[in-house]
Amino acid sequence: MKDIYKTKSPFEGEKVRLRTIEKSDLDDIMKYWNTYESRIGLGTIIPMSTMMEEEFIQSAHERAKSGRGHIFAIETLETKEFLGTCGIEEIMQINKSAVIGIIIHNPENHNKGYGTDAMICLLKVGFLVLNFHRLELLVMDYNKKAIHVYEKIGFKEIGLKREAHFLQGKYHDVYIMDILAKEFEALH
Repeated sequence: MKDIYKTKSPFEGEKVRLRTIEKSDLDDIMKYWNTYESRIGLGTIIPMSTMMEEEFIQSAHERAKSGRGHIFAIETLETKEFLGTCGIEEIMQINKSAVIGIIIHNPENHNKGYGTDAMICLLKVGFLVLNFHRLELLVMDYNKKAIHVYEKIGFKEIGLKREAHFLQGKYHDVYIMDILAKEFEALH
């Protein structure tokens, strides 16, 4: 039998660590939260105020206490630099299913493997800690880099919301992607 005390934490990857989001993260969140690039990636173009984000952090704590959702800050392992946020929401306990999401805030931290590592950690938490059977996400058709990362990790496209997202005068498709616990285990 494997000694569970010698097993690496699912909250730690090769480059990042997931930890509870705190009110003290608010300044770091707001630095890039309302940039157009961040808003496009989130699919919500309208900027958010500091007060709105502070209320979101408070509601995240309430959802975590009740088991309805878990939002994490992503930080580098080495320097503990705040990179972004990720979460498990829309939890359906009977189905052992939930919706996940991630954002690396500062564009200078894109394409460095942080998002991939954080997503793998988030999946480990979802499957190995919270005992989910299936995790899904939504991604806009124009977010080619994210789609590539999700496919590389093992997500499969399972559906399409046709022309469900409006941006820059045009309607875009939204892909539904998911991964099962057994698929993740086989790959990771």
